[in-house]
Amino acid sequence: MVENNNSRSLPAEPYQLPKRILAWTTLWHEGGSNWEKIFYRQVSRECEESRCEFVYDHRLLDSADAVIFHAVDLRTQKKLPSHHNSKQIWIYLSLEAPPEELVCQRTTSKTKNYWANKTSTKFAAWMVSHCGTYSRREWFVRDLVNYMPLDVFGRCGNKKCGRNLSIRTLGTFDQDECNAVTQEYMFYFAFENSICKDYVTEKFFLALTLDVIPVVFGGGDYEAVAPPNSYINALDFKTPKDLAVFLKLVANNETVYNKYMEWKDHYKVELGHPFSPMVCDLCSKLHDPSSYMPVKVTRSPAEKAGVVTRGQGRDSSGSYPDLHSWFVVGSACRRWWKGPYDYRDIKDYHNAHLAAAHRDDVDTLNV
Repeated sequence: MVENNNSRSLPAEPYQLPKRILAWTTLWHEGGSNWEKIFYRQVSRECEESRCEFVYDHRLLDSADAVIFHAVDLRTQKKLPSHHNSKQIWIYLSLEAPPEELVCQRTTSKTKNYWANKTSTKFAAWMVSHCGTYSRREWFVRDLVNYMPLDVFGRCGNKKCGRNLSIRTLGTFDQDECNAVTQEYMFYFAFENSICKDYVTEKFFLALTLDVIPVVFGGGDYEAVAPPNSYINALDFKTPKDLAVFLKLVANNETVYNKYMEWKDHYKVELGHPFSPMVCDLCSKLHDPSSYMPVKVTRSPAEKAGVVTRGQGRDSSGSYPDLHSWFVVGSACRRWWKGPYDYRDIKDYHNAHLAAAHRDDVDTLNV
């Protein structure tokens, strides 16, 4: 009981134990230290609801309120818990997801001639560290450079700048040097490593904070997440050559170039780490069961029979017969294809050609 100033007894709020979150897998092949970097706001008690603790010992499975699995590490570790408590939340975490970026309306105008600050020697820049990707962006670029200049920074090019964004920087964009270099160019290539529905990563939003026109290559709904007329979509063009011709036209026309920057008079982009909203939200939800809908925990007939299906959703019992099929095959991912038809032909590589798509010699595919 709690006594107030008038000596009247008031019922005390019931004490709630911290919610226990068990990290079942490693995170990028490392254990607790990486998880704590991701959830540092929670660990350091910066969240409004901080009554959560993180553990890594599998023996604590039965006492955990939530169990979190990192998709990439689960591929190699594979071993799932032997049982699932019906009151326990399981979380499948994929870090290859669009970051939480906030585009805010700007109330003041600051008209600027962006074109006048550019030079003809700095045409387009691309900063990239993965040289072989599912999207085949490198194939697209290989053709593109026959028709326009492109400076490639990072592991896949001959130019260097700054440091890469890393989990070890606690989600801060430690790229001041690279940003300064990028500002000198007219265009910045924000090419995704996968052409997947709703997949837009930090490279695009980071480009929006700079005085440069982003050229995008991906499967995200850019119109839904970006200010109007703020980017150029490479996949809107039939061939890389057509894109190069258009970029040259934009670069040579002061009025047209500045049109792509007019949105900056009305909006600003605030970058936030992709995990920032999730970190605090997870603990809050665990303390408020009404905020999520529990799923009946059962094994489907297909699972019981050991049958691998290609169903892309929950079955009638509320479970996913095939997690890979739902999360990967059903993700509507595609790849750029230079074939006998046309350059805009994007072939679905998750279905009939899934196995063949992983071969080194993709030219042997029968399509």
